Amino acid sequence: MLVRGRIVGKSGTARFTAERTSKGVSIRVEFPGGEPLEYSVDCPCLEPLELVGLLLPAFEERLGEIEGVFVEEVEEKKSVLGRIKGLLGRRQR
Repeated sequence: MLVRGRIVGKSGTARFTAERTSKGVSIRVEFPGGEPLEYSVDCPCLEPLELVGLLLPAFEERLGEIEGVFVEEVEEKKSVLGRIKGLLGRRQR
């Protein structure tokens, strides 16, 4: 699963991309006028937006008080095996 959005703070807006794979969750945040922040967790049990929520205090240090987190795009990525299982499941009905 891939989630793209933005975090709006008092002093600026940062764009983020969070992705969950079978190995874990990673996030990349691009702050205005600064270096991007990249962070990953080896826990596929987390949802991408849960990781964004856990890191909000760190984002607040760079952006000031957080006014909102906005999701702009969600993309489900299915593996080839998942697609095959889905097709086989539909045919058995």
